[in-house]
Amino acid sequence: MFNETYKLSNGVEIPLLGLGTWLLDDEQAAQAVRDAVSSGYRHIDTAQAYMNEAGIGEGIRSCGVAREELFITTKVAAEAKTYKEVTESIDESLTKMGLDYIDLLIIHSPQPWTEFREENRYFEENKEAWKAMEDAYKAGKVKAIGLSNFLQDDIENILSSCEIKPMVNQILAHVSNTPLELIEFCQKNGILVEAYSPIAHGAVLGNEEVKVIADKYGVSVAQLCLRYDIQLGLAVIPKTANPNHMKNNAELDFVISDADMEILKNVEPIQDYGEHSYFPVFGGKLK
Repeated sequence: MFNETYKLSNGVEIPLLGLGTWLLDDEQAAQAVRDAVSSGYRHIDTAQAYMNEAGIGEGIRSCGVAREELFITTKVAAEAKTYKEVTESIDESLTKMGLDYIDLLIIHSPQPWTEFREENRYFEENKEAWKAMEDAYKAGKVKAIGLSNFLQDDIENILSSCEIKPMVNQILAHVSNTPLELIEFCQKNGILVEAYSPIAHGAVLGNEEVKVIADKYGVSVAQLCLRYDIQLGLAVIPKTANPNHMKNNAELDFVISDADMEILKNVEPIQDYGEHSYFPVFGGKLK
């Protein structure tokens, strides 16, 4: 799986399997980077909101692989919506990680987390934020730029006035919650869809219907879920600090049949994401 890449619309190659680092502190993040790289990972995903960019940078410096061989993603905080805020945050991320450039920079959300999916869509603010992203791209601070958690009309808002089209939209997409229309829209517009929480933050692991299909292929539910997203044309960003899980998550050399893909597309939606259900992307509210 480590050799599988996707060529973004600007020609930059992104590994289809990345390591997610949400909920890891600096020390854990540094170790996760080292473990992942030694397992074969080259794509590491973080965010300003994760508060672990310094740890990611330490992991990069101490992992034993040249910076140029790694693909590093970070995300501009959901609350940064002015040109100045976004520009300053990019420079802060570069400083915290000790990097000369970021491979992929993403706007974390179309709205601040406390207003996620509410009435105020922040259309004009997102256009301003995107201009700062474009300028960082032109300046060579970032090699690719994209979005996260953007719905179709959020993306259309950017496309209506942008100079450089978004290359990625990182969204929640997993067995039992697959936004197929949004995925199709992105793909038609040359936007790679990346799936965060591709194993539903663990909430899908106990699903008997999914387990029966995983057993049929002789794989774990986690491996089946990752392969499912890959076959939909998505990149996957499973989060783990466990070296064994890192290795298992990369062993995806099997093919799910068309019939089983259809079954997986229609698995009953998850209602409860467990202890992190309060987070907006899982349907919760922050106030």
